[in-house]
Amino acid sequence: ADIMSSDYLSCLPLLAEHIGANSEGVGLVAAISPIPGILVSSIAGAYSDRKGRQKILTASLLIFATAPFLYLFVTNIYELAAVRFYHGFATAVFMPVAMAAIADRYPKEVRGEKLATYSSATMLGRFVAPFLGGAFLYLANFADLYLTCAITGIIALVMSLLIPWKESHPIAAKHLPEGGMLKAISSVAKDRRIMITSSMEGMQYFAMGAFEAFLPLYCLSIGFNGLEIGAIMGVQVVSMLLAKPIMGRISDRYGREPSICVGMLLGFVVIALMPMVSNIELLMLLSVLFGLTVATVTASTSALVCEYAGTSAHGSAIGVLSSVMDIGHSAGPLITGVVVGTISYQAGFGLAGLVLLAGAMVFAMGVWKGRPVTRDGHCEPQ
Repeated sequence: ADIMSSDYLSCLPLLAEHIGANSEGVGLVAAISPIPGILVSSIAGAYSDRKGRQKILTASLLIFATAPFLYLFVTNIYELAAVRFYHGFATAVFMPVAMAAIADRYPKEVRGEKLATYSSATMLGRFVAPFLGGAFLYLANFADLYLTCAITGIIALVMSLLIPWKESHPIAAKHLPEGGMLKAISSVAKDRRIMITSSMEGMQYFAMGAFEAFLPLYCLSIGFNGLEIGAIMGVQVVSMLLAKPIMGRISDRYGREPSICVGMLLGFVVIALMPMVSNIELLMLLSVLFGLTVATVTASTSALVCEYAGTSAHGSAIGVLSSVMDIGHSAGPLITGVVVGTISYQAGFGLAGLVLLAGAMVFAMGVWKGRPVTRDGHCEPQ
């Protein structure tokens, strides 16, 4: 579903420009995108813990299937923002619940690898989307593009209904926190280890947002053309896509906490060096290395919060993680943009690096205790 939805997302700025939006309007549409995730990811995850994963996934796939039709009727930027807001709920609900379903199905010995493989599949969609979307617009038009996306969304919905569904780990009510969904979310949010680990995801995506928004502008400022910039950005996506399952397997074998600390420390060095380099080969190397550091961190965070939360709260834990991730991803470009605009690229990328460094230090002191994890997924007490 994530792969099928990515094509029309990659063309949103072009559609906004097509209907007459200025740069502020394009920025409005971009700013709307992560808000549904901040609002509902935690709630969707907690609800799926109590009511099961299948019906929540089906509801999100209904949005995936219907949202493309609405783009056909958009005539101004505010309508486009509203449709994008509606569509955002699909990913906001689908991703944490799908990840929770994967965490339910596999034991901790392979959980990191399986969750990372799912994440790589979503990145595959983001990688191919610009090419497929651009080809559609070159050969056809916006209407054909969105109709095609609607058809693929419907196919994903039908496929989900045909797949025999069985909860791998039925959720016993007696293991759930008493009270409603907000009580369940509150219970997860009070776990210091889960919140610190989720914050590491948010900090990593803070740096990722800064990288995605301002490395292309930096490259443009030093004279690179569009093809060269595309290559620099593209190799980062490829390195993440290929490395995530491997890093997940490493975290399964050697531990989540060391992977998170090492990844964030190396990320600090790599992103801080980027605005000091003007050679395309070195920038491509740094881009690849940054992708590897992101893969190292994010291949471990989702599996780790599941293990801290225990089987009965996989959805709540990953929902909280997803909400914090969206906050970081939104804040990264916004705050870095202010620093770049008022000081320099070096200061902006340096800030992103310092966020990763501070995160690694906080995580090492606040979470990484070297305690083993028991068979039921809970850390043993000190």
